[in-house]
Amino acid sequence: MNHAQGTIEERPLARRRPGVVLLVYAFRLVAAFLLAWPFALTLGGAVSGYPRGDAVLFDQGGLLLLEALRRSSGGLRPATASTLLLLVLVSFLGLLPLAALLGALGAKGRVAARDLGAWALRPLGTFSLLLGAAALVEALLGGVLIAIGNAVARRETIDLRAADQVRIGFVAAAIVLVLLVSVFHDIARAAAVRGELGMRASIKRAFEAVRSAPLALLAGWSWRAALGAVLLGAAVVLGSRIGVERKAQVFAAFLVHQASVLAVLFLRASWLASAIRHVDRVLPRQRLGAPLGQAELPSQTPTTNEPVVPASLPASPADDDAEPPAPIDALVETPAENPAKHPAKHPAKHPSTEAPNLLPVPADEKVVAEERLDA
Repeated sequence: MNHAQGTIEERPLARRRPGVVLLVYAFRLVAAFLLAWPFALTLGGAVSGYPRGDAVLFDQGGLLLLEALRRSSGGLRPATASTLLLLVLVSFLGLLPLAALLGALGAKGRVAARDLGAWALRPLGTFSLLLGAAALVEALLGGVLIAIGNAVARRETIDLRAADQVRIGFVAAAIVLVLLVSVFHDIARAAAVRGELGMRASIKRAFEAVRSAPLALLAGWSWRAALGAVLLGAAVVLGSRIGVERKAQVFAAFLVHQASVLAVLFLRASWLASAIRHVDRVLPRQRLGAPLGQAELPSQTPTTNEPVVPASLPASPADDDAEPPAPIDALVETPAENPAKHPAKHPAKHPSTEAPNLLPVPADEKVVAEERLDA
């Protein structure tokens, strides 16, 4: 859905769209519940006979958790397979609220449900192609780096401790590279929604945005990602301090965890708004707010004040058929001396002015006519 003229937000900010961010959070909460439900049922059934219930799974050391995993291995295999299929489905369905969030961040004024639906559905094909391409690139780059690290660690000149350090270093490098690809992926998504572009055009605009301000983009993503990691870590520590002995404690720990997730989601929305601002710098201004299907037309107004004369028409009708001036000596010639110079006196030279041909007169009629003239 294209933005109408005057409805484009020049400086998108996440705090202007709290309702849309909460909508995305609700979708992720339901998706996480569906993904965790098979494992919760399987592990909960393994410890259902204990007086404390599934609280024993969170005891220090995790001995009962490992035992529950061992006893539930038969039921976890089909649950894992179904969860992986559900994860793929949720990954594609999650593109809908993400596109709606990007569209809402770039709009000005109130947003209706119809607008959210249009923003969610329009770039679904482009988002799906970008998701597949990004996943393929991340798998290839990460796999190649990890394979190189394993090959280096297996060399005979490296001891076991150094080999572990090499593997950890290459795994860390692979994670950083995957994160950089994900950052570029977000910029391409912002370009696809903001400029209503296809896959190749959005990737091209993303490259232009990265090339125009690489440090600003990296810094804008880095501090938000670091702050989000700190919030999630603090929620885990605080939730463990609260405990799970009573239902009230479990509910309090749940609220703490979800508050950190919501804060991280707001940080992600802030990063997407920043990506939109960077994309706007490389998008043509005619693309922002142009009606659907309208191409960028060049200006037809001439830039000069001089009169415009068509090249295919003569300047005046008389000049078109005019002949070059005759020499001076030709002016004194008589028509009898040079009949070719005076076509008006000799119409036979010009078929357009020549009189029509008369029918031939029989010989006997000529004789009668001459006799009458003699008489």
